Amino acid sequence: MSGLWHQVMRSMSRPDASPDDDILALAAADIALRDHPEPPADADVVLDIARSEFAAVLTVRQARAALQRAREMAREQAARDRDRTGGDG
Repeated sequence: MSGLWHQVMRSMSRPDASPDDDILALAAADIALRDHPEPPADADVVLDIARSEFAAVLTVRQARAALQRAREMAREQAARDRDRTGGDG
């Protein structure tokens, strides 16, 4: 997910444009999944993180979509890690 954080920094550092809400939503979802494993993060957690960390106001639809995408990305990363280590976890 380091590429995501590079996109966040680039998006937020452009003085002439608003940050990309979809990127900020995905970053908030990434934080939510790491910081709120139990109970599992939901759209409200993503909305709160986006608001507090990035001053981003998202829709519930954006939060849900970002959370789903972040979950998919985490599963893909875990599969790559298992492949790289030969399944030794």
